[in-house]
Order: sequence, then structure tokens, then C-alpha cells
Amino acid sequence: MSDVKDQLSIEDLTTVTGEVPVEGHDAWVREIIEKRLDQKRSGHIVYHDLDKIAEEFGFDAR
Repeated sequence: MSDVKDQLSIEDLTTVTGEVPVEGHDAWVREIIEKRLDQKRSGHIVYHDLDKIAEEFGFDAR
């Protein structure tokens, strides 16, 4: 994985650039999402509600 040196803004991440994604990107994203969903279904990953985390660690944890 490459190092990210610049802090990206929400605008950087959501602006439509008209550029075509790198070949294979969509398949890679779908593969990662399916892997995570499989891990969640099998009980290897547990997601916690953000409000419960904020309760435990304080409001600023958001």
C-alpha cells in the first residue's frame, strides 16, 4: 500500500473528475467488500455502534 502524504478533503474525494478508474479497480473494490462481509458473517469481525463507542471513549471520539 502506498503512503498518503497529503490530507485529502471531502471535496477531493467526491468531485467528479471525468477520469476513468484504473483497470481492475472495480473488481478489487468488490473483492475487498465481499471479503469483509464474509468475515462479518463468519463472526471474525465485530462492528460496534458509533454511539456506544462515543459513550465509552467520550463524545470527542467521533
